[in-house]
Amino acid sequence: MVRILFLFIGEAHQALHALPIAAELQALAPEVELEIAVAGNAHEWVLDLVRRVYPAFTPSVRKLRLPLISAIRQALTGKDELPRLISLLGHIGYFRSFDAIVVPERTTTIIRHLLSPRTRLIFTPHGAGDRAVTFDKRDRFFDFALVAGEKSERMMLEARTITPGRYAVNGYVKMDFMNRLAAHRPPLFDNERPTVLYAPHFRPDLSSWPTLGMEIIAAFARQERYNLVVAPHIRLFHNASPQAQAKVQALAIPGKIIVDLGSNRLLDMTYTSGADLYLGDVSSQVYEFLATPKPCVFLNPHGFDWRDDPNFLFWTLGEVASTVPDALAALDRAEATHPNYAALQRETLALSVGGDPGGAARRGAQAILSYLDARR
Repeated sequence: MVRILFLFIGEAHQALHALPIAAELQALAPEVELEIAVAGNAHEWVLDLVRRVYPAFTPSVRKLRLPLISAIRQALTGKDELPRLISLLGHIGYFRSFDAIVVPERTTTIIRHLLSPRTRLIFTPHGAGDRAVTFDKRDRFFDFALVAGEKSERMMLEARTITPGRYAVNGYVKMDFMNRLAAHRPPLFDNERPTVLYAPHFRPDLSSWPTLGMEIIAAFARQERYNLVVAPHIRLFHNASPQAQAKVQALAIPGKIIVDLGSNRLLDMTYTSGADLYLGDVSSQVYEFLATPKPCVFLNPHGFDWRDDPNFLFWTLGEVASTVPDALAALDRAEATHPNYAALQRETLALSVGGDPGGAARRGAQAILSYLDARR
């Protein structure tokens, strides 16, 4: 019997790019012995979300045990996040019992040569951005990879991180999954104002937050034309003190400004699917927002020479501003100028995430099964 493990040792949001594949795989091949392994409790809400869409999804779920030092840390802090390397090295014997291990992160490649020769390591990406971080040299250590769209396929082939016969283009799994949930979500605000999503990246050398973030919130507080959702990358405030978080959260205004620095709604497309306009910098969340083409404005406070740079491909999908007043003026023009960008948004989205995402999870499951069957 074929045994397949879906392994999650990283942040919970990564699981949204892989767990739907596991659900489709179990439906397609119930004879496969499928298991889920998670580090800590952070992934439980994702499992619950996937079961909501796939009520017949009943895999065996194993929580990786805590080593002594992590158990002490959990008792003292309430946090049970395992360092990724400890999660891996502490469970080699367990991992070696599987024919395939599917992961949405790259740290697992460290143990590639410690696994059984029959164990295939399979990668499913957890994003489809333009920056070079999407194309990691560690990808070449996977036996098989899923690829979201033609853009990623071309760039990964050029970088020689994937090779023909060892990958499949299946589409953007998270978007496929979230589209099933979108129709059941209430509106973000109970008013008629259009909603702007501000989604800054977490890296200070790339993000607009350190220089413009607080100014943006203050500017939206002074106006009455838009609602604002401040929904940064989950890692931006991950290690911030409670005091630092409270200072920003206090800027929320009921019925006008939502400030969310760490809830699961940052991860499940609540905001990207519910907003009308996008204001961001280099986050690949823009591709989730563009599941339906809508106006975008991009922030360039660092003065990047971005034109003709493939790392900034998405900045061609709307106006680019360097200051808050310029960004607000661009937002005011965005509805009128959007026809200039809509066709390019559709084309770029198709290249990035494979066009219509419908069926991406099932295609991913079929590709994994076909790959393993060919090697039996």
